[in-house]
Amino acid sequence: MRLLSAAVALVVLTGAAAVSPAPVAAAPMGSDFYAAPVADLEAYAPGSILRREPVPALDLLGSHAERILYRSADPRDSAVAVSGLLITPRSTWDGPGPRPVIAYAPGSYGIADRCAGSSGQGLTTTMPALMPLLARGYQVVTTDYQGLGTPGAYEFIGRVAVARAVLDAARAAADGTDAPVVLYGYSAGGAASAAAAELASTYAPDLDVVGAYVGAAPTDPVLRVEGLEGSPFAATMLYPIVGSMGAHPDRADEIRGLFNDRGRAALDTVQNFCTVDALSYGSLRSEDLTADGSTLGELMAGPVLGPLTAANTIGLMAPDVPVMIVQGVNDRSVSIEQSRILADRWLAAGAHDITVREFDFGTDLVPAFDHPGANVAAYPEVIGWIDARVEQTSRATR
Repeated sequence: MRLLSAAVALVVLTGAAAVSPAPVAAAPMGSDFYAAPVADLEAYAPGSILRREPVPALDLLGSHAERILYRSADPRDSAVAVSGLLITPRSTWDGPGPRPVIAYAPGSYGIADRCAGSSGQGLTTTMPALMPLLARGYQVVTTDYQGLGTPGAYEFIGRVAVARAVLDAARAAADGTDAPVVLYGYSAGGAASAAAAELASTYAPDLDVVGAYVGAAPTDPVLRVEGLEGSPFAATMLYPIVGSMGAHPDRADEIRGLFNDRGRAALDTVQNFCTVDALSYGSLRSEDLTADGSTLGELMAGPVLGPLTAANTIGLMAPDVPVMIVQGVNDRSVSIEQSRILADRWLAAGAHDITVREFDFGTDLVPAFDHPGANVAAYPEVIGWIDARVEQTSRATR
């Protein structure tokens, strides 16, 4: 069902990017939904829905919204439960074959459990971006990522962890059918979409992934932290370090030893941050936080953090699905070089279907809008690109 024009979609996203409204009033979320253990978790297949509850307040555009808990696997292949949202239009899909699935990878709201995308705080940003996709009749599934809201460590931009969370969410939505799947993400979600595109053929060969939208993705961890030095969101450059300590508890003391007292205090503080909390923390220079005065970028290329950084660098394995990369050239949150290097790396690795779209607005936008600006501007093209991937697959199966 094609109910929303590209112009209206643009208005919806502009509103979502330009304002920060009060959180959407969703159904009450008991901690048991996220935290209650699942018996025999290992016995479930990846993507199996373990727990679900309706969220009537999110039944937008005639859809049915549910909060779900599904089975995934962490980078060490242990079963983990991951939360998210599953939103299905109630109208009958009028295209051929099963209803297409958009596996939506949210951007970063922070690394504390309360920042999970299916929580009240996360819904503020997530829902407006989903509405144009739902209006076109697509089923949308989102992930909160492993350990964000649920027990366990949240490995911020951990390549394997975020990719598996996205792909298993897609499995939960596709429910064993051959529904075409489009991976979708912007900012940190763009990195998750890119990682999922790389791993789809090996981790989830049962899925019919027909494309991946990758917007303003911080796919190189070193470039990401270097771009945040001294910025209002500088505290967020510590997120990958906190994630690495959580994912590798046996090395946590060694990693903490790279920082001085101020740096260790900052690591302890930011693990309870949602992204807006970073603004109140103030501007930082990482060399003021490290034991030997090195920058965080230098540490991440060094002997302790270097192997972890390399494992979480995206772009060294070619995706075998079409990819659309989008970014604004004046983006001050994620450097345009991130998207350019990603495209170059993928092409060098043998990728054959990479579309790159850069937006130059002629000048820097206002700070609150510079990062999401390209996502807003690109949305009509992105919707058209997604439609084309789905329609191409539908023609091939007729």
